[in-house]
Amino acid sequence: MTTDQCSVRQPGGRYLPIFERQWADVRIQISRWRSGPATEGLSQLDDHTVFVTLAGATHRTVVTLDDGQRYVGADFPGAVTFLPAGVRRHTRHETGLVEFIAFRLRQDLIPSDSTQLRAFTNQPDPVIHDLAWKCRDETRVNGGPSTLFVDNLATTLSSHLVTKYSASSPRPKSVVVDRRRLLYVLDYIKDHLAEDLRLAKLATLADMDVYQFARGFKRATGQSPHRYVIGQRVERAALLLARSTRPISEIAHEVGFASQAHLTTTFRKVVGETPLAYREDR
Repeated sequence: MTTDQCSVRQPGGRYLPIFERQWADVRIQISRWRSGPATEGLSQLDDHTVFVTLAGATHRTVVTLDDGQRYVGADFPGAVTFLPAGVRRHTRHETGLVEFIAFRLRQDLIPSDSTQLRAFTNQPDPVIHDLAWKCRDETRVNGGPSTLFVDNLATTLSSHLVTKYSASSPRPKSVVVDRRRLLYVLDYIKDHLAEDLRLAKLATLADMDVYQFARGFKRATGQSPHRYVIGQRVERAALLLARSTRPISEIAHEVGFASQAHLTTTFRKVVGETPLAYREDR
């Protein structure tokens, strides 16, 4: 359901883009797509690509991969498709209307030989499905996900693909972040809440690669780096709301939210009331 420099697509089907953005390691595309009676496509992508059907269905979907794999079924809500970089795929869709999200991961982001990754079509994967919906929700807040959210998504998704869909299927090792370095990272986050924090920067401070750091951080704090930062921003905002009369828009930017609306949406989700109501109650 996407095109690339090395992919070709025969005419057919209609797309309504909802959201599309490129980051350093990942490209995210959300679209609604209507298939004709017999819509065909041929693709061979430079990136590892994951499609998740969020809503809708096709009457019939037939997929043939260059390794001989063949799928005959239909697109359905929750269906996940994974196409490793370089795998050639021919598709044929019969009538249908779906909303889907596509994650395009830069090929060298996944620490594994791409030939060891196993392609699949329209199968359930609760982990990827959950990531897709979290990303869909983030696109509705202030126009798109934060850089830290996307960094965490790319790390989680690529690690999951290697663990579950690699021929070698390595078992993730238990990772522990050095306590002194963890405290240093937590202090850094508190001192730089207004900045566009990057997972790679936090991992460097901990002297770890991003994969080890993401796993170790969650083990130590019970939260992903992105979720922890959001919690710290909300906590700082609550403190400023209760102790000052400064404009809420000013507080939003000081704690790292892109706008007052972004702060309001997140604050209500975490605290249970709007920043204004929280201030008035106190």
